[in-house]
Amino acid sequence: MPAAKAPAETAAIMWKPIIIRALIAAIFGLTTVFLQDPGLPVLKYGLAAYFVFSGSGLWEYLRRDPVPEKMRGPLSIAAALLMVGAIALLFAGTEFVAGIIAAVALIGSGLAEFVAWLQYRTVFVPARDQLYTGAVGVLSGVGLLLFLHLDAHGLLGIVGGGAIIIAVLLAISGFGFRHDAGPAALAAQKDEGPRAPRS
Repeated sequence: MPAAKAPAETAAIMWKPIIIRALIAAIFGLTTVFLQDPGLPVLKYGLAAYFVFSGSGLWEYLRRDPVPEKMRGPLSIAAALLMVGAIALLFAGTEFVAGIIAAVALIGSGLAEFVAWLQYRTVFVPARDQLYTGAVGVLSGVGLLLFLHLDAHGLLGIVGGGAIIIAVLLAISGFGFRHDAGPAALAAQKDEGPRAPRS
């Protein structure tokens, strides 16, 4: 059975914020690959920056007009948990504490995205992304909890590995929506500019 396709207008509006989320995840994930010997400051500030940009990217996504009004609730919770996690990380005094904070933020935001997918997967095609990002977030958080004994490099590697997976999945999704939109819908969206949420 072929996968459902989003309407061209929806695809034209949603592909950019999806690609933005993919770029944020890719930059963080690839950065962790090249860090040789990060300490606690790099761990907590790096994770905090990733959470802030990820939360901002998710917020930019959820406020787009096609996103169902009620779906914005769980997605707002996911974004807020990432922001709160970023703030809490700034006060982490050890790698162990930073790992716990990051795990809670990732699991909480991942579950919120999973709820968004579960409730709206049949009425909003782009919601399928929340299945992937939610599952990877939860698994990354669980991975942190299981390996809290690792050093900063190991902890960053767990989150960075998850970020790379998210980047690949969202890039495929985003460019797929761009293709589905077609030239006419893309041109119309460019003429109209970004759509704000309905009041």
